[in-house]
Amino acid sequence: MSRLCRVLLVAVVALGVTAPSAAAVPNNKLGEYLGAMWKTVLETPAPQSPFGSGGPLCVDLGGVVAPFAGSGTDFTCTVKPGTKVFVAAWSAECSTLEDPPFRGVDEPSLRACAHAVNASVTTTEVYLDGKLVPVTEVTSGLLRLDLPADNIFGASAGTGVPPYLSVAHGRVALLHPLTPGTHMITLHVSGEFPPGTPLAIDNTTTIIVKP
Repeated sequence: MSRLCRVLLVAVVALGVTAPSAAAVPNNKLGEYLGAMWKTVLETPAPQSPFGSGGPLCVDLGGVVAPFAGSGTDFTCTVKPGTKVFVAAWSAECSTLEDPPFRGVDEPSLRACAHAVNASVTTTEVYLDGKLVPVTEVTSGLLRLDLPADNIFGASAGTGVPPYLSVAHGRVALLHPLTPGTHMITLHVSGEFPPGTPLAIDNTTTIIVKP
């Protein structure tokens, strides 16, 4: 499975004219959302997963939606009014289930791994209808995975022995509910991912807000 696909290509629109800064949201809360998003995606059966034979996901985080798609994939998420949108302009994860350079054995090594694979991503720009949206760098807590039988790793179902663990890192924002209507989002990411592998992504995401 291509690790270049392990990217969240999303953006958001705020209620009103301008997008509020992610600095208003505590980093630990943003890290919780990043972890919840990745846990949901990694535990999604392969036929529905962006990393299997499925397509993009609009991940439900309970009053918050996190659009998730493979790199370079244009897609649409439809949400109800009042729904906040979690933005992971760029994110990746490391786990105990993968090969180097995406492998760790415990929380410290997974955390270091997640930072290391993203270290050479130099540009992360999200535009909402042409306006720049600020992002914040965060790391998730330790994720304990409970995999379905048909999982993207080809591992045994369940929590694993030793446990299946993961940590995610990325540049994110949590913004206010979107205004009703259709919004075009553009994402520009460049650098290297993992270090030594050229990375260039230009992606368009459509967010539709309707009752």
